[in-house]
Amino acid sequence: MNCIPPTLLIAGAGASGMLAAISARRAARELGVADERLRIVLLERNPKPGNKIAISGGGHCNLTHEADVKNLLEKGFLRKNEQRFLRHAIHRFSNADLLELFGRYGLKTEARADGRVFPVSGRAGEVLDLLRRMVEESAVTLVTNARVERLECGASGFVVQAGERRFEADAVILATGGASWGSAGTTGDGNRLAAAVRHSIAPVMPALAPLFFIAQPRPELVGITLRNILLVASADGATDSRRGDVLISHRGISGPACLSLSRSVAGFHASGKAVAIAVDLFPGHEASKLSAFILEEAARHGPRQVRTFLQRCPLAPERFDAPDASSAAETIPNAFADEILRQAGIDREVTMSGLTKAQRLGLVSALKRLALGAVKKVPLDRAEVSAGGVALGEIDPKTMQSKIHPRLYCCGELLDYAGEVGGFNLQAAFSTGWLAGTHAARSLIENRNPQPAQE
Repeated sequence: MNCIPPTLLIAGAGASGMLAAISARRAARELGVADERLRIVLLERNPKPGNKIAISGGGHCNLTHEADVKNLLEKGFLRKNEQRFLRHAIHRFSNADLLELFGRYGLKTEARADGRVFPVSGRAGEVLDLLRRMVEESAVTLVTNARVERLECGASGFVVQAGERRFEADAVILATGGASWGSAGTTGDGNRLAAAVRHSIAPVMPALAPLFFIAQPRPELVGITLRNILLVASADGATDSRRGDVLISHRGISGPACLSLSRSVAGFHASGKAVAIAVDLFPGHEASKLSAFILEEAARHGPRQVRTFLQRCPLAPERFDAPDASSAAETIPNAFADEILRQAGIDREVTMSGLTKAQRLGLVSALKRLALGAVKKVPLDRAEVSAGGVALGEIDPKTMQSKIHPRLYCCGELLDYAGEVGGFNLQAAFSTGWLAGTHAARSLIENRNPQPAQE
C-alpha cells in the first residue's frame, strides 16, 4: 500500500497563493485529514512572500471594497465576461468572508467614504504579517528564493523545476501573479509556465497605469488635479472615456480616471494606433447648452475678461449656475484658464462682450475637448496590475481548475482579468486563490485511493 501523502504545490506566495495554501489546509482539516496526510508546498521566487501586498495602496493596503457581491462585481470589473467568471469565486469567498478571516486574527479595518477598505493602522505590513502567520499555522512548507523555471505535466502528476531544486506534485496551483511591477517579482512567469502546458495566453498589457506623453505637459500645469472631469482617449476613430479625477504629472497624467482608462489606451497603443488624450470639463452638458451659458454670462458680465470668467467657472458642474454663485464650488484652475484660451485661440485681454461667434465656438470646443497630449507609453512597470494572461475560457470558474490538465489550477492576476482601482483586484486574488486551494485539496483527498479503471 502506498503511504506517501499527496503533495499540493503552489507556485507564487502573493495574495492568491497564500490564500490558496490557507484554504487548502482548512479544507483538509474540515475533512478530518491530519496535516501530515496532505503536504502543501508554497514556492516563492523572492526572499520573502507577499512583496506586492507590501507596496499595495501606497503601502497602506487597500484590502477590498465595501459593497455586496453584485455591486462589487459591477463596479470593479467593467467587462461582462470578467464579471461572469469571477462571480462564483467572490460569492464563495466574499469581501465579508475576507474581513471576517482577518478579524479573527485581530486585524481592524475601516471603510472610507469611497468604499475602499483599509487596515485601521494604515500599514500593509500588518496585513502581510497576518497572512504569513496564517500560512505558518496551516503547516505549509514555504520555500523562498525558488523561481519556477519549468512545469511538466505527466500522467501520474507534475514535475516542477526551480533552479537546482526539483519538486514532484500531485496537483499544482499557479498563483504567480501578472507582469506589472517587475521590481516586486511579478514578471509574467506564470504565463510562460501555462503556455508551456498548452494554455492560451491573452496578450499582456498594463492596467491601472499612468500615461506618459510624447511631449511633456507645460510646466505650469504640472501638479494640478482636474476633479470629476471626463477623460477621453481617441485613436483612429475609436474612443473610450472615464469620469473622475486626473492629475497632471511631469511626464503625462495619472489619477483615478487615468488609471481606469489606461487598459483601453494600452490596447489602442499596442495595435499601433496614435492615441490622443483630452478632457471634457463640462461632462453631461451638450456643447449647445454650454454655448448658451456663455452667452448668458456675456450678457450679465460683458466687461469681464474671458480669463476671469474661466477662473470663476465651475468645473464639471451638475447644472449651469452663475460662475460666482458659490465660492465653495470647484472651479477651473487658474493655469488651465490660460491653457483653454491658448487652445481656443483667444487673447488674454478679450472680454465676454468682445467674444466673436467664432471665438465662442472655439471656447466651447476647448472646454468640451481640451487636448492634454499624445500617448508615448503606458508603462507596464508602473502599472498596479496587468491585463491579459491565461484565457478565462480554459479555466473552470467554479473551481479554478484547468480544463486542459486535471489537477492544474490557475488563480489571481495570472488570469485574463483586470479590475478597477479600489481594492477589487486584491479581492479577486484572495477569492480565486481561496477557491483554487479548497478544490485542489478536496480533489486530492477524495481521489487519494482511486478505483481501478474498468476494462
